[in-house]
Amino acid sequence: MKTIVTLRLPEELCGKIEREAKRNHISMNQYILYTLTKTLSYNEALELVNEKLLRASPRNLTDILNEIPDREPLPGDEL
Repeated sequence: MKTIVTLRLPEELCGKIEREAKRNHISMNQYILYTLTKTLSYNEALELVNEKLLRASPRNLTDILNEIPDREPLPGDEL
């Protein structure tokens, strides 16, 4: 089911959306949908991770970190 929403945008923002949509060879509608979906998905994932971290005990996190094997950094990842 689709819902039609009328959205008032400042001209500057509308211009930015139009430029990004053209740069990506998609319509403004597709660009807005993509951007909203990406942002909402990121926020949902972050919320889930934060909930799991709040339930985890500090000792468990330390144990997990201690299980990571020591490895040489990849080229370009050196400190």
